[in-house]
Amino acid sequence: MRFTYHPDAGNDFISIQGELYNHIYQVRRTKFQENLQMRNLRDENIYTYEHVQISKKQADLRLVNHSESPNSSKKKIHLIWAIIEGKNIERTLPYLNQLGVMKISFFYAARSQKNEKINLERLHKILIHSCEQCGRTDFMNLEVILNTSKALELYPDACVFDFGGKNIYHSIPNFSRGIFLGPEGGFNNEEKELMKDRLIYSTNEDFILKSECGALFLSSIGY
Repeated sequence: MRFTYHPDAGNDFISIQGELYNHIYQVRRTKFQENLQMRNLRDENIYTYEHVQISKKQADLRLVNHSESPNSSKKKIHLIWAIIEGKNIERTLPYLNQLGVMKISFFYAARSQKNEKINLERLHKILIHSCEQCGRTDFMNLEVILNTSKALELYPDACVFDFGGKNIYHSIPNFSRGIFLGPEGGFNNEEKELMKDRLIYSTNEDFILKSECGALFLSSIGY
């Protein structure tokens, strides 16, 4: 791990309890004499803490020093991603975080599984663990939008990734204004009609990408 996340990192004294306590002292076997490197993922400082005491359920730490250690994403990619099966989103999210995606707007497309609920709190925890592992110091922004029409209204300058569009390899676009990505089965005819005046990109290749593979593809080539 590059660091440990704590929402109060930066305070003179912090306490560690619960799941984080179990991970640090039972899984990682951290000793009293070892210092801990902490981040709050709100600034680019890394905070060094020493132990004051460790009990059976809580550890108290004191700030020793801090230094600026930026490692934020330089990309500004905004994925506007139709909701697919939750477990596939959760499995893909850490990779998107490592690739530097700035924001994901999840929306319910016509072919999205309507019974799938996006648990932002759970995704937030996944992102924390990913940042601890890869060293990213800024949080990816997440939001949920009710339907395709609302998403198109919120992001009028976003482009679309779909079949039959401009070859994305010829002029890779800047995705900071957003790029729409459909669910399994793609967009239906009604949605395509709503998107007809948008700039549409495709790979111009014969094979079909799964939705999560499309997310990874766009995140790896975009900026």
